[in-house]
Amino acid sequence: GLLFGLKPDSQRYFDYHHTAIDHIEAVNRRELELGAAAMTALVYLLDKYGLPEAPEPGR
Repeated sequence: GLLFGLKPDSQRYFDYHHTAIDHIEAVNRRELELGAAAMTALVYLLDKYGLPEAPEPGR
């Protein structure tokens, strides 16, 4: 099974989550750093330990 995933409709994704005045200068630097650290830790842990085997169907 799939642990997680995201497949947004790329034609409307930006319009739904953003506005025309969004710009990188408005991003909170500390929050960006914390998010990047969390994603880095996730990738590291998945690489180091992998994912558990999926249970057999019907169990």
